[in-house]
Amino acid sequence: MPRLKRRSGSICQRKKYHSKRHRSQSVSDNCDSIFSESTTEPHVDHDYLSQAAQPSDHDYSALSAQPPDQDYSSQTLDHCCSTGQITTDIILSTETVPVENVTADFLVSESLSVSAEESENPLIKLQENLASLVCSPYTLTYNQQQHAIEIVEFYQREGATPSVKLCVVIKSDFQVDIYVHRTLVPQSNEFWSTLPRQISSAEDVCNLLAKLETYGVCVGNPDEEFHEITPIGCGLSHAASQEISAFREGDFGAVQGNLVYNSTIRSAKCDFLVLGARCVNCSGLRRLLRERKYRRDEQKKREVTMSSTYKLSDMTREMLCKKLSMQKAHIKTLQTEVERLKREMNATIEKGIKLDDAQNHEMKDLMAVCQDDMEQEYPDPGCYQRLFWEQQKKYEKHGKHGMRWHPMMIKLCLYLRQKSSKAYEALRDSGFVQLPSMRTLYDYSHYIESRLGFQPDVAKMLKEECTKKDMYSAEHRSFVGVLFDEVKIKEDLVYDKHSGEIVGYVNLGEISNQLYELERVIQKKTPAVAKCILVIMVRGVTSDLKFPFAAFATVGITADFLYPIIWKAISILEVTLKLKVLFCTCDGASPNRRFFKLHATDGEPFTHKTVNPYDPTRHIYFISDVPHLIKTARNCFSNSYSHTKSRSLWKDGKDISWMHIVRLYEEHCEQNLYTPCPKLTRGHIDLTAFSRMKVSFAAQVFSATIANSLEMLYDESVEETVKFVRTMNTFFDCLNVRNPYEGRNKRNPDLNAYTNPEDERLHWLVNDFLEYFAQWKQTVDDRGEFSEAQKATMQLSHQTLTGLKMSALSITACVRFMLERGSQYILTSFFNQDPLEQHFGHYRHKVGSNNNPTVYEVKNILTQIRTVGAQALPSARGNCKRDENRRPRTLDHTPVPRRKPKK
Repeated sequence: MPRLKRRSGSICQRKKYHSKRHRSQSVSDNCDSIFSESTTEPHVDHDYLSQAAQPSDHDYSALSAQPPDQDYSSQTLDHCCSTGQITTDIILSTETVPVENVTADFLVSESLSVSAEESENPLIKLQENLASLVCSPYTLTYNQQQHAIEIVEFYQREGATPSVKLCVVIKSDFQVDIYVHRTLVPQSNEFWSTLPRQISSAEDVCNLLAKLETYGVCVGNPDEEFHEITPIGCGLSHAASQEISAFREGDFGAVQGNLVYNSTIRSAKCDFLVLGARCVNCSGLRRLLRERKYRRDEQKKREVTMSSTYKLSDMTREMLCKKLSMQKAHIKTLQTEVERLKREMNATIEKGIKLDDAQNHEMKDLMAVCQDDMEQEYPDPGCYQRLFWEQQKKYEKHGKHGMRWHPMMIKLCLYLRQKSSKAYEALRDSGFVQLPSMRTLYDYSHYIESRLGFQPDVAKMLKEECTKKDMYSAEHRSFVGVLFDEVKIKEDLVYDKHSGEIVGYVNLGEISNQLYELERVIQKKTPAVAKCILVIMVRGVTSDLKFPFAAFATVGITADFLYPIIWKAISILEVTLKLKVLFCTCDGASPNRRFFKLHATDGEPFTHKTVNPYDPTRHIYFISDVPHLIKTARNCFSNSYSHTKSRSLWKDGKDISWMHIVRLYEEHCEQNLYTPCPKLTRGHIDLTAFSRMKVSFAAQVFSATIANSLEMLYDESVEETVKFVRTMNTFFDCLNVRNPYEGRNKRNPDLNAYTNPEDERLHWLVNDFLEYFAQWKQTVDDRGEFSEAQKATMQLSHQTLTGLKMSALSITACVRFMLERGSQYILTSFFNQDPLEQHFGHYRHKVGSNNNPTVYEVKNILTQIRTVGAQALPSARGNCKRDENRRPRTLDHTPVPRRKPKK
């Protein structure tokens, strides 16, 4: 029977042929077992959890148990492999050689019958060529069942049985695989970068083995201190994911230089073959292992017997004795601390000034007089001044360690610290007043994690706020609106040490982020740094709720990304929080207008409402912010024959010109001692980029005072200008009612609260107001032969006209709907986005003047403002007027949620 021989030796880089054949004793029966296992199952599923219970593949106890001086001459050991079931005859030398003296230079012969057809097999020819080339430390063999050539390298350890280090498998299609520790080396390994995936000659194999000699096996993390983290065959995974990130390898008798290890913990993505000692993935794993070891060590240090919840009846005698000794030590420590405090107290008393009885009574009387004066000056026990006085007295009595601050004091101090942390520290250190420490405020301001997007904790916080404001007691009180707008921020990237993230990139929510990333990859763009922050605020209709619900980092939101964000917010409000969304308010930006158009049905060119999918009996109305409409209308008016001169407003044969306002100011207001328009200034006339943003300037131009002065001082040439100013003044008054008594106090019936669904102002908005612009358009269309572009300049911009129509129809419908649902009165200012503009003011006033906050600053301020609530007063000099009548006057005793200390 022909026999295939295999020889071991070093790689013959010069391709020198050995003329002398050596025969040596076989190391172990298990060697062929390993060869068969590697070739029979090249794609091994390395489930170490199941293999941990199986006998080790490197157990040579059967061989080592034989006496070292036993004579093996003329013996044949037949070994049936457990995996391949291939019977191999190992020919041993006739000399008796102890196991520990076995050399690496040995000959292994297998009883393989080769037919004439197989002898013509190219793979067998390659094996015959390699027989004279492959030598120590490699061993060449041929697996007849799998038709594959195997080149095996062993670990050589003095006084120990050799074990398999790696195996190179050349398949029948000449594809090459390398197994290290029974694990297939992935194709992504750098080792394969310069090698062909398919060999064509013995020279390719020599090149592969030559390169293989320059690589070593990754040692993983063999430190014995990590072995107790997980047993052999078990894996490690993160708490947030069930995916195995690391595993502990069994004993392969591995040797790496001077390092000998029996077990190691590897990353699930280990490269196995590396140029150094350890791959990048296993190096990164060491941090996780150190953390887990530290937690285990800390857990061992804790004494469970000291826990008050541990029943004494469940303890052993040894545990009871240990607990008794620990309590004795604890009592001794407390006694020492008490003695120290007594000494400090006595020393403080000795340093103090002793008062006689007369002085003592005088001091008591002084405090009593101050208390009486305070109570007389502020008789209301629920006022802020009395609260502040009581808190200062309480601090002097209890000290900083025993002080429990009132929730209103906490909110006030959070607001002051948000304005300027340095100024707050200076106020505390001055000694004039006693205030909570920065560390105390930190626990309140960081009750929830500062993140962008929708958060369950924020939704829970909003529900508590609604409950506190009694919004679930009556149906009409549960109606809210959604305000959304963008604020410009500074493009900047900041490392968040708490979350380990780089903050500043675009963040539109989980799903939108994936769509944005897909679009970015297709367009081959780099990750975008955010330029704007989109803030969504929830506003009550008949309550004073103003809660910033969510924020998103954008480069300028578009309608396709805005649509899912807004509807997800509505879904949370309707389904989770049981609130009823009545309207959505925003400015007239292009993405917002397109967002409204996405809800149009049957090709409608205009839409101002849509059916609420969570309650088909109700509609959700779209509102264009009225103060923004006043500014855009004024801007169109100011460009009529003035400024850019892009418009020439005309109606019924007469011009509507900004020059009429300029003429009124210069002839009757600028130099005259008595002016008919006392609020009209040069800033109203000569508009700048900053003055165009002020709502007050636009509202004061569209006022009854301006209209009356023009009508009184000039002829009929200003007639259409007067009508236009009166129309816009009435429109703004009707849709900017701020409190129930403003109409009475200003003697203006247009500012009265709405109490009747059939109020004549509602009829005027729907009929007369919209009819005015319809007639204006008809007059322009009937005017001579002008182009469409020229006719467009004779009217307000189509964006402004669409916004005016949308707001008039939507607000009118909302007012009637709420009055029919049981509301006593409605204030139309609740339908604009002034609270959102005031909220943006807090961003810009962070630590003084900060017109360009970063994403990191915005998300932190957002969390603090949610905690402070109504105590965060808007800027007095902001774009929106602060309503002094709606400032909270009563004390809120609801405890402020505080972050629990880490144990």
